[in-house]
Order: sequence, then C-alpha cells, then structure tokens
Amino acid sequence: MESGQNSDLWRRADVILFVAQRDMCALIFRLRSHIHTQRIFCARGYFSDTYTHCYRPQSGVWYLPIGSGCSGSGARACRGVIGGVREGEAVLRMSLASSEKNPTRLIESIKSMMVLYGSVRSTPLARRINRSLLDLPLVHGTILGHQIENAQSCARRFGLEQLDVRVLVDTESTAPLELPNQVPGVVSCNVQQDASPIRGVAGVLSDATRGMNEDDYIIVTSGAQVYLEPLDDLVHAMAKRCADVTLVSARDASPVGVWLLRVGVLRSVKQVGYVDLKEQALDAWRVEHDVRVVERPRAYVQPARSLSEYLDAVRSHQDGYQNGVTIDEDPFREDWESSFGIAEPSVQLGADAVLHDAIALNGAVVGKGAVVVRSVLCPDAIVAPGARVIDQVVTGTVRRSAS
Repeated sequence: MESGQNSDLWRRADVILFVAQRDMCALIFRLRSHIHTQRIFCARGYFSDTYTHCYRPQSGVWYLPIGSGCSGSGARACRGVIGGVREGEAVLRMSLASSEKNPTRLIESIKSMMVLYGSVRSTPLARRINRSLLDLPLVHGTILGHQIENAQSCARRFGLEQLDVRVLVDTESTAPLELPNQVPGVVSCNVQQDASPIRGVAGVLSDATRGMNEDDYIIVTSGAQVYLEPLDDLVHAMAKRCADVTLVSARDASPVGVWLLRVGVLRSVKQVGYVDLKEQALDAWRVEHDVRVVERPRAYVQPARSLSEYLDAVRSHQDGYQNGVTIDEDPFREDWESSFGIAEPSVQLGADAVLHDAIALNGAVVGKGAVVVRSVLCPDAIVAPGARVIDQVVTGTVRRSAS
C-alpha cells in the first residue's frame, strides 16, 4: 500500500471496497487522507443489498493485495457481485472510461430545477389568503417569479441551452395559478401535483427524475422563500465541490434551502412509501455517495411561510442581494421606517390610507385615512375609514376603534 506504484491508483479510485474484518478499520481510515474518493466500504462478514448497485463489473477493476486474514461470507458475497474477487484483496473500481469530474462538466450536466412547495403543517397565512404562497406579491413580481428569475440567471451564467423548472406541489397545498413570463427556448416552467400524500421529499424527487439520465444534475430548492444571495452564486459554489450531493448550510443553523443532486443518487430511493430527504435519504447517501457541504456565514434564503417571514422576505427583496444585515451584525439596525407598501391592481385604497410594510391583495378595501402596519389584507378584507391594523392577517371587516 505504501509503494509509489500503488499510490496513484489510490488517488484515482472512484470506489474502494475492503473485504475485511473489524481489525482492518484502522487501516481504512488511515488511507482516507491519501485517496480521492470518500466512498469507502468495509464488508465485515456481510454485504448489504443496498450497495450491490455500486459494484457491478465496469470497464476497469483493479485488485491490490492488503494482506491475509480477510475471508468469510463478506468475501464470498463480493465474488457474487463483482466476480473474480480473491480473498485477502481490496477491490478498486476505476472510472477509466471517463475523466474525473470537474465543475465545468458538472454545470453542463444541470438539466432541471425542482421547486418544492408544501408543508406538513399549514400556516395561518397560507390558510387565509385563498391562494398559493408562491403567488404572493413581492415589490416586483411574485415569489414564483423570483424563482424563475433566478433560474434564468443560472441559465445565462452557465450557458445552459435548456433548464426545466418544475414546481412540485404536495397534495395538501394550493398550486400557483399564474406562471411568470419565461425566456422562450431556455427556461421552461410547469407545475406538477404530487401523486401521493405519503411519498416524502426524496420519494417525490425520485419519481420526478425517473426519465432523466443518471449523470444529470438537478437544483433542488424550497419554493416559498426569497434568496439573500443570487442562486447562480450558490449553485456555482456547490458545483466546485464536484460531489454527488451538495447542500448549502449556514453557521447560524438556518434551514437548508438549496441542494445540487446527481440524478443517479435518487435511484437508491425506494419506489413505494415515504422517504424523507434530510432524515432518511441523506443518512444513507453519506455512506454510499460523495456528500459535501458549502457553508455560508449566515442565512442565504429568507423563508416566506408565516406572516412575519413573508414580510421579512418582501423587505429583503426590496433591499436587494447582500444588503440585508441581522441585528447581531449591526446592533444599531432599525426597521421602524417603512420599506414598502404593496396594493395589487384591484385593491380599493382610500385617500390618505397608509400601507406601512403591508400588503393588500386583490379585492381588499382600505378606507379613507386607515393605517395598516406589518399586515396582509386578504381578498375579502375591509378596513373601515380611520381604522388601525397592526401585525395581522386580515379577513372580514375591521372597524374603527371607539377609543
């Protein structure tokens, strides 16, 4: 193993399988620092069916002796999977037919962007607005329009001839009604409702990519959110990892909002039943595939599911990329001054009415001199003249207080 003639093989190995007993684990972990792959498996008296798809005969199979004492059912099982494996040997499957991954080729393999929309628990905002959260307005356009704009930026920056944007909506959520304008022939967008309510995110992604090539890559992103960094910057950072699975995390423990996945990884997801992406699939992928993390110093997306989140998302969209700071970063930061006031086209807005960081949806009525602060007025909302509304999702009529 220490010889110069073998060291290059270790670095070039795509997958390494040790047919070894428990006492060989120390050797395996010492070798990790000298090799390129992170996919290392040790068969200790067994060989899981989960791994068999990884080790079928390829164009180049290398056998390197690692010493005696490696025998038993693990070695016998490997012989049945790969063929010709001798006891007391390590097996290296080399990707000799193709060159190593590089960011440029990986980016060229991006074929689709999956926008996930749904939730186990609906929020009061989602229940009352009588529309999809993706159809909610921002200062310019809608949340779904913001997703499409970022997809178009990815296509332009990376020179993609086609990027298919698919909005995957769960069975309990309202699908968006309006698709934003798209660039013909480059970015296409369609909405797809989940077929089963008990499939899980990993299962939904597996079903949605069945017709794609295993070497294709997909961008996976949550739908009801606004990007605090351009999506193309995040994708470029993930592509530089040259991994099968890459996700972007933040040091402040914000939820993961963007992934870059190789389609072949999703082939291991069972075709029936519930499979969660983070709790189930990711744990298995950490063992079977190359999983990497891109870390950001703070949140790179702003969710928009609750009232407070949505208002923060609109403010962030108004401020633009890289301009928002948290109270921890700037203790003198103030947000009392109005940043936006949005009234959709069919809103009846009375004279001297004020929308202070507030949104009035189509059909809402705001009376003369009314003041609406940090609130959303639903289509049936009526705010009486002179009334005050603060921090509410409003349905029905709000009358002026007698005081």
